[in-house]
Amino acid sequence: MRNIVRNAIIVLTALVIAALAINPPAEKLRRGKDLAGGVSLVYPVEIERGENAREVLGRTIEVLKNRINPTGALDITIVAQGENRIEISMPLPSDRVRELRVRYEEALEAFETYTIEAPALERALRLSGEERRAAIDSLARSESERVAMLTEAADAYDAAASARRAYEQAVAQGDVDEAIIDDLVAAAAEAEIRYERARGAALAASIRADEVRRALELPDQSRVIVDRATREAVSLPSPRAQAINRLREQHPDAAPLLDDAIAAFEAYASERRGLDDPSDLIRLLRGAGVLSFRITVEADDLSDLQAVRDEFRERGPRQARPPGMRWFEIEDIEQWYDTVDDLRRLRNDAAAFFANRGYIGEERDGQYFILLWDSPGMRLTSAEGNWSVANAFASADERGMPAIGFAMDALGARFLGELTGANVGRNMAILLDDRAYTAPRLLSRISNRGQISGGSGGFSQDDISYIVRTLRAGSLGAKLGDEPIHIDVLAPQLGADNLRRGMIAGVYALIAIAIFMVFYYFTSGFIAITALACNALLLLGVMAIGQAAFTMPGIAGVILTFGIAVDANVLIYERIREEVRAGAKIKAAVRLGYSKALSAIVDGNVTNLIVCVVLYWTGTTEIRGFAVTLGIGVVTTLFSALVITRLIYTIGLEGFKWKRIVMLPTVVPVIDRILEPKIEWIRYRPIFFTISGVLLIASFSLMAFQGREMFDNEFRGGTAVTIRLKADDDGRQLMLTRPEAEQRVRDRAMQAPAGTPIAQLINAQVLALNPEADNITSAMFQVKTVVTDVNVVSEAVIDAFSDVLDAHPPLAFDAIRADPVLQRALGDSIGAPEIRDNVEEFIGGVVVVAERVAPAPTLADLERRLRELRAQPDHADAAARPHRIVIVEGTAESVTSFALVVRDTGVDFFDDEGRWRSELAAQEERLVRDALERGTSLAGVQSFSPAIAATFAADATVAVILSLLGILIYLWVRFGSVRYSLAATAAILHDAIVALGAVALCEVLFIYVPGFAAAVGLEPFKINLAMVAAVLTILGYSLNDTIVTMDRIRENRGKLVHASREVINLSINQTLSRTVITSFTTLLAVTILYVFGGQSIRGFAFAIMIGVVIGTYSSFGIAAQLVYSKRASEPVRPIRRGAVADENEQTLVST
Repeated sequence: MRNIVRNAIIVLTALVIAALAINPPAEKLRRGKDLAGGVSLVYPVEIERGENAREVLGRTIEVLKNRINPTGALDITIVAQGENRIEISMPLPSDRVRELRVRYEEALEAFETYTIEAPALERALRLSGEERRAAIDSLARSESERVAMLTEAADAYDAAASARRAYEQAVAQGDVDEAIIDDLVAAAAEAEIRYERARGAALAASIRADEVRRALELPDQSRVIVDRATREAVSLPSPRAQAINRLREQHPDAAPLLDDAIAAFEAYASERRGLDDPSDLIRLLRGAGVLSFRITVEADDLSDLQAVRDEFRERGPRQARPPGMRWFEIEDIEQWYDTVDDLRRLRNDAAAFFANRGYIGEERDGQYFILLWDSPGMRLTSAEGNWSVANAFASADERGMPAIGFAMDALGARFLGELTGANVGRNMAILLDDRAYTAPRLLSRISNRGQISGGSGGFSQDDISYIVRTLRAGSLGAKLGDEPIHIDVLAPQLGADNLRRGMIAGVYALIAIAIFMVFYYFTSGFIAITALACNALLLLGVMAIGQAAFTMPGIAGVILTFGIAVDANVLIYERIREEVRAGAKIKAAVRLGYSKALSAIVDGNVTNLIVCVVLYWTGTTEIRGFAVTLGIGVVTTLFSALVITRLIYTIGLEGFKWKRIVMLPTVVPVIDRILEPKIEWIRYRPIFFTISGVLLIASFSLMAFQGREMFDNEFRGGTAVTIRLKADDDGRQLMLTRPEAEQRVRDRAMQAPAGTPIAQLINAQVLALNPEADNITSAMFQVKTVVTDVNVVSEAVIDAFSDVLDAHPPLAFDAIRADPVLQRALGDSIGAPEIRDNVEEFIGGVVVVAERVAPAPTLADLERRLRELRAQPDHADAAARPHRIVIVEGTAESVTSFALVVRDTGVDFFDDEGRWRSELAAQEERLVRDALERGTSLAGVQSFSPAIAATFAADATVAVILSLLGILIYLWVRFGSVRYSLAATAAILHDAIVALGAVALCEVLFIYVPGFAAAVGLEPFKINLAMVAAVLTILGYSLNDTIVTMDRIRENRGKLVHASREVINLSINQTLSRTVITSFTTLLAVTILYVFGGQSIRGFAFAIMIGVVIGTYSSFGIAAQLVYSKRASEPVRPIRRGAVADENEQTLVST
């Protein structure tokens, strides 16, 4: 009784923890993007000249995978697009989190009523008279205070323009006294300063949504520092609180909106977990993960410190470059002061604050910068050699505050030792991605280990997690852009329509299995279903705790888990039935049933666990999700089958005094006799081997015939075309459902001759972008296909959607020219002094001016034309460049002339004018010309690389070899003969090859016998990740099936050295009932999925359906036949069954 109570407490505790972990399921159970939809972020990648783009992108993708998804549980996909960008796709969060995010975004959008955009203000100021007054009134929303501020800015603008004209007229005369010229210059400068101040005040009076967003996303941890005057601890508000308080002080009228935004953000933040939001992923992607070390510049190192400071203040940190030195931004200034006095000094005079600590530092626009050496011998960067960080880990500094420790590899340790040894007594800054985290004084030489301190407050846990993950993953092969150039919401990859059908089919399948189990096993069937439900609860609970996302490969793992779980119960019940039939009492029958089934259950699950471990450690991130799910399932299956069902039986036997266990075969004996025939299986050995030989030859031939055509775009890459639908004649946006869009593509493919590239569009993946609430209706779609000819795909898609495409006609223009950006005011660079838009961040870049464009487009249309053209392969180099459109003539609704201002971090007019002209100015001028001259029908066309890394095949080969080796060794030890290991290995390889051959056959039938294929639902199934998961499921199922048969052979063999003909025949006959029942239940489930589950999961269901049939066959037709040896001696005593046999008897214990 004590054991019953103990086990009941253990089981209930586990179930309660699992139930709490998944409650509410809609929020706690994460779905992958193939099931729930996702978000696509396209990033530009800056690749150095001369580097191999493909290799660099490959390295970059692998590092990013290890940084953001090291376990493979989050279902994040990273693929290369073209030669200088990558697409990162992540799942959407739960419906509840999305709802809260929408409310948060709506609260931020409310600030638009308070926002005055700088370009809109500049356009208003260029107007005059009544037009200007109307524009000012519109910008100010008729609020008197804002009207007054904007009017003051307008007056300052007029005064500055008048002063400039006076100066220009005087210069044009040529005979004006220099003193007068100097006075006019001074007057113009003073007027310009007044205008900038008035303009800045007008813009500052408006509160922008992105300001509020940045404030709310700051850390919310307060700091405690010492006030030396009072010697008391002072609590400083968190960075978030400080930023929000500043916004309240600057914009008291916006307090209600600010309160709403804060409440919406807090509600949203309380529900989001992990990577629930694209902004979480964007933060994690920032930076290349490059650690570097630089000695700080000291005042004594400079001959003219003031000149260096003046250059910084005049040109900014990017343009100011003292010889051999560089300015670097400080990551978190709060970590650089410890007392209230320090904070006051920093705010009053940043330069003096840093000087007191031996640094040269400056403040600019609220950011702080420090001057560091950038010359050999005074730094350790990638330029010094191919060193790296070997490890990174959470640590604590000398005060016990959270810090980050790191260890260098051998080469890095030598370089660091040389740097620190030569600079003992000086300060050395530690930087991550060129942002200074700390700059401690070197007290001695440091080599292989170091620490990044987080200041007096230490690092937050989020900071530690980000930095440790970034350093462990390694540095990127190239730098990503700071922000994605495209963000799109993707509907579920399987299609919400197919997903709903699949889920309904899955429910029907589980109901069918439950009905069969109860019909066949009566009360024991209820126990099995109860255990299966507990198993599912435990599995889901562990997945929820680990925040793993359910994907199709993951669901494959769940299906295999359920199949093995049902099989474990069937094994136990069949053993109990055997013992009851042999005359054992009910308690003894249950005890012996569990005891004799134990070895087969453990062996089957342990071999699957070996595969899981090998797949996890050697597989790619894409397949680790399957390994994790199946690994968890193995553990929960053992627990459910051996603990939960046993506990229920014990309670029934001990508590409810069960007297007998009734099953259908015991009620209807004829079924019992049918399920244990007396077939001479060894007699048919040549027939089985012939059948298998034919199947293998046919499978290899079909796979060779199909070749690369068997693989989907995840393995081959291909072309992605994005389309946008037009508005109808009444201005209403046209919409299509995903099935409607998919049918258009399929119809176009069916019109093409078989074997042509267009015919391959039959397998194209159609995704709804930014869909409506139903997840299938949208005005944008993406068509992904394995066809690599961009022109062929584009023409086919345009043809399929010709009546609904949003096409843009070409535009005419008078002139296009490119000039360098030389001044803060754009007009000074293009000869239009009335254009005062501030373009300081683009100085050194290019401005492309297009004049008299007709018909005049809207600003939104121009922005879209340029954005979509940057996404095209022939303008790929321009994708990462920051840019802005400034209206020179016209309005946002009718742009007649405009200027495109562009900057490239690697190309600067002041550094190399020749390179600037060829690599920046010429490219951007061509881009603007193409955007206007080309008529566009497609929103985007991209070639993309395989989602599965090129190393997948190698990794998969290693995983298969190691898995087979592990299985071989385990079975060798368990069964005492290598014959069993080789037999099991041969069987599962046989099953995998035949299953893949069946997949290849489907496309052949679809092409050459379309009528038959359509009648049975066959399509040209492709090998994708879901299909890989299906094959792995087949291997696991087959392995489990084979081990059950071989375990009975081992038992019946007794002490015989080899398994004889009689032993093989008897063992197969004895396990036939279990094989038939398990195969029938599994086949029933996957057949329902195949017939009713929808088109997108039909290939997955088909593969498993074939695998169940061939796996069942191979257990007796291949594995058992290979275990048989003609050298085996037959037993001298008759074989008996069940518990009536003497326990010390050394001969066979069977029928």
